[in-house]
Amino acid sequence: MFNRLKILKQINELDAEKDAQKIVFLAGSYDFPQDVEISLAISFFRTFAIPSISKILNTTKRFESAGQKRYDDTALILAEFIENGLDSERGRGAMRRLNQIHKEYDIKNEDFLYTLTTFIFEPDRWNQKFGWRKSTEKERLANFYLWKRIGKMMNIKNIPETYEEMLEFNLKFEKEKFHRTKDSEQVALATMKIASSRIPKIPGLEYLVYHAVYSLMDKPLREAMGFPKANPIVAGLTYTVLKLRAFFLRYFWPPRKTPYYVTKRNNPTYPNGYLIEELGPH
Repeated sequence: MFNRLKILKQINELDAEKDAQKIVFLAGSYDFPQDVEISLAISFFRTFAIPSISKILNTTKRFESAGQKRYDDTALILAEFIENGLDSERGRGAMRRLNQIHKEYDIKNEDFLYTLTTFIFEPDRWNQKFGWRKSTEKERLANFYLWKRIGKMMNIKNIPETYEEMLEFNLKFEKEKFHRTKDSEQVALATMKIASSRIPKIPGLEYLVYHAVYSLMDKPLREAMGFPKANPIVAGLTYTVLKLRAFFLRYFWPPRKTPYYVTKRNNPTYPNGYLIEELGPH
């Protein structure tokens, strides 16, 4: 029998606040690499539902002209924090680059804060539904402490002090701000086209993928994107496949022996590697 809980045992010996980055790295790079990436992709969609955010994103037209690069740049910057640590040379370089990028735009503090909360809560929401094991309270708190520190390094103001207060802000903000606009529709559609560009050109496959994605969105998010209700057959199939995946991973798939590094994998935008200062618009 595979020792599927080996990483969790390591995590249980660590402190949620002091060892936050290490805990997030262990969970994400060993136990849930694909799950984290999928959940963070959903996080991006949630920010599109905020009119003030989608307006800035749509005005730049970067999703239409360089959507894959924008996605890869964001994933790499976040991975630099998690994989190398905020106090490492690369972590500090990624933070400088992130702050340089954001200086170019007039972004509200509350929009920065909301975006931060999506990185805290979406991975756990995904995990509770489709993870091969449930995240522990220590893992949830570690993710909170890590992103709270990132927020402070980004000079975000009025960051809630506790996990519960942060969650309250997240839910209240979504309830008040989610709204369908022309900008949200266009940015969401451009993002879907990024995903569809990787799909083999098989008749009907794009439809299945699109409706699988729709089925993973809650109603307020889907409506803010202007997406239709998912085909119920595709939605049921998607749910079943993801649940079977979780069962298979838990009982039959051997655990990773080495960490999965987003920063070291083959990247379509940077086939020959990248420099941190290259990330983002120029």
